[in-house]
Amino acid sequence: RRLLEAGCRLVSVFWDEYVIVNTAWDTHGRMPTRLRDELHPGFDTGVSSVLTDLESRGMLDETLVMCLTEHGRTPKLNNRASRDHWSNVYSVMLAGAGIKPGTVVGSSDKQGGFVKSRPTTPEDILATMYHLKGIDPETTIPDRLNRPVRLVPHGKPIAELIV
Repeated sequence: RRLLEAGCRLVSVFWDEYVIVNTAWDTHGRMPTRLRDELHPGFDTGVSSVLTDLESRGMLDETLVMCLTEHGRTPKLNNRASRDHWSNVYSVMLAGAGIKPGTVVGSSDKQGGFVKSRPTTPEDILATMYHLKGIDPETTIPDRLNRPVRLVPHGKPIAELIV
């Protein structure tokens, strides 16, 4: 919040720490314990605090908060009590900047292994982000040979999310 108040237009937070203690989300062992005891409590406290803080200061309507990753996890635990990388299903949380609060788009099967309804793509998420920040996702920018390239080649804003 302080960076936003100071005029930063983009703030990224990466939670992937291996230096002192392995507090990274890329869990490849003891996943249920690590999620319960370390990762979920910290995430819940941090995200709910920043959302409450932004809202109380009147900044949430203009700030897009995105919690996402580059992949999901396999539906079943492996022999190390963890789940491996899986690109068929994963979750994204968006808040503020024109997102309808409490909206859920799509679902997975019971095991969380495959999309059951309303598939979206990373490009759809990117197009939604640009749209909410007032940038047309179909905007073209020139490449090194001065050819027009769409900002988001594929994907459309996710209409169900937008106020």
